[in-house]
Amino acid sequence: MQLVRERGFDTLSVNELAERASMSIGGLYRYIKTKNDLLEIVCDEINIDLCDRMAEAAASAKGITAKLNVAYRIYWDMCWDSAEPILVAYREWQSLSESARERYINQEKELAEFLSDLIRAGVAGDEFRPVDERLLASEMIMLAQMRAVKGWIFKGWSKEAVFDEHWELILGRLRKLRSSSRK
Repeated sequence: MQLVRERGFDTLSVNELAERASMSIGGLYRYIKTKNDLLEIVCDEINIDLCDRMAEAAASAKGITAKLNVAYRIYWDMCWDSAEPILVAYREWQSLSESARERYINQEKELAEFLSDLIRAGVAGDEFRPVDERLLASEMIMLAQMRAVKGWIFKGWSKEAVFDEHWELILGRLRKLRSSSRK
């Protein structure tokens, strides 16, 4: 990541990478065949076991709001902690193979569907007001990735304060509207 940040992905050489990693070039080629393989490794690390961890956390929570909160928090924390690799993945998207791009799109669709299912369950259980769950799930994903693409916005904010603000935005979309009664 440091080399990509310093020199850019296009100008990164495998020789430099091997030297920085204190490996021989042959040793490095046991793990990667091309620079694009390196990019795929970075992208794979971002989403490894993510849906499983979200599902496990949600299963242990009581109530749909709590399930959505803990599942989203796992995704959000991963995005916060992986802002740099996420930014590289966005910036170098065209460098990925077609099959890798398809794999990552499918992973994101799976994440969005998981969040959508929780939202849909909250609506069906009358815990949430009706919303377009697919759109909200996609917005939640983008909100979590915001630090990667607009990290400067959060300068001076704590991780907890940012999550709390994001969670309040999401709850604002889900809270049941109170009917105002007139006497």
